[in-house]
Amino acid sequence: MMTRNRRRKTAIRAHQAETGSRYMVARRQLAEPTSPASAPVAEPPAGVEILPPLAAWNRPHDCRWWAETTAAHGPLMALTISRGDRWWELDDLAREVAGALQDRPTQERGLWINHGRYYVTKREHLPGIAAALDAAGALSRLTVRAVPDAAHCEHANCRRRRGEPPVQRAESAGPAEAPPAVVFGPMPSLAEIMEQHRLLSYFGFGVFPSIGQTYAQYRVELAAERARLAEHEESVQEIAIWLHDNVRPIMKPTIGSYTMKHVVENAIGRHVSNGELIAAALIAGYPYRGDHPNADFGMSARDVDRLRKAARTA
Repeated sequence: MMTRNRRRKTAIRAHQAETGSRYMVARRQLAEPTSPASAPVAEPPAGVEILPPLAAWNRPHDCRWWAETTAAHGPLMALTISRGDRWWELDDLAREVAGALQDRPTQERGLWINHGRYYVTKREHLPGIAAALDAAGALSRLTVRAVPDAAHCEHANCRRRRGEPPVQRAESAGPAEAPPAVVFGPMPSLAEIMEQHRLLSYFGFGVFPSIGQTYAQYRVELAAERARLAEHEESVQEIAIWLHDNVRPIMKPTIGSYTMKHVVENAIGRHVSNGELIAAALIAGYPYRGDHPNADFGMSARDVDRLRKAARTA
């Protein structure tokens, strides 16, 4: 005696031989319920407009449910009756036409499935529901939407489930080159940068703290370090131009100023102070973070690594 499992496998093998499809495809095809014969869908009654499906109903994981429900019950629609006076009465009128009143036994109840704000039922009930609501003077409160044609959707998972080949996408010439996330603007002068950043000095942001230093002494030392930085304007401008030409800007500040100062020193062959590097990077327009004594700048790590390797092999 052949078991049910063996009968199922035999049917799959027979379908596979008939269609020439793979075993898993044949199994999925046999698992799909077949659509019952139904009469052609009539035009909607006067005063009723069938709106398109909601976009959320077209998601891939919903398609199987739509396909199986349509296959089991025939053409469907989704309807809702706006809330307000007599809503329960109007809802019962619509349910009665669909044979879905809640006082009927479950096995005898017609299709009436809640789907968000809408109820899914057979499309053939639309004329009767519209007539019942029109007689109650409430046809304007009825909203009807079509349901997705899940049997012909283009989702890759759905096509695979139906045993159809994937959609061939047109080959493109490649993505267009995206503009950089940060674009350099016009370079301000060192004086403008120092005016914007009142703690910027030759040392960096602020000065090196000394034990027992008073605030007045700190201000004197800061003024001296700022004057020293101002004397190196030509050097700062040279570094700013070099950074502009060799290191691309990025949005996220990740490269420390003290680290970058050594990279620049190895590249241009002379001493660069932390303050000079910070001032040059601010002039060039790199995004930055931090203000004592170092700063992090939005510089391409790939470019920085390239410069480091070039310095090691030089």
